[in-house]
Amino acid sequence: MSRSAVYAAEDQWSAVLDRGGVVDFFGSRIDVPVQRRFGDLDGVRRYVDLVMGLPAVQAEFSGAASPTVRERSGQTRAHYEPDTATIAIPLREFWAGREAVVLHELTHHLMGRPVGGAPVEWHGAEYRTAMCRLVGCVLGESAALLLRAGYEEAGLAVPVAR
Repeated sequence: MSRSAVYAAEDQWSAVLDRGGVVDFFGSRIDVPVQRRFGDLDGVRRYVDLVMGLPAVQAEFSGAASPTVRERSGQTRAHYEPDTATIAIPLREFWAGREAVVLHELTHHLMGRPVGGAPVEWHGAEYRTAMCRLVGCVLGESAALLLRAGYEEAGLAVPVAR
């Protein structure tokens, strides 16, 4: 599994969400939302709290609590800090204020750290399944279908949850 392949698939998916609207998907027309963009940390925090409060997210991820959100000082990438349950976003970079980036980091939070279990592979099959589940809850099944197809086109398996 290649972390860069996950990022490439998500970047392509994010570009589709930048436009939103009707997409031709193998001869079927599906409607996808335009992704949100955030200009400040308070907007990201409100969004994370809103997502975490959705009944579908609570049901899918067993009542997980909201993470902390902070500005990332380094500007090359966003990341999740499991020890403090913190999402760090470099909002001075245009790409980082996208909904897809926040959902990526929120997926890491929702995966958690199994107590006494094997370490979580941050961009492995479990992550990709969780990301598709979260996207389905938040953006709808059409957006999740496009993401899953992007992963699979990149040669990355997405096991069906349950």
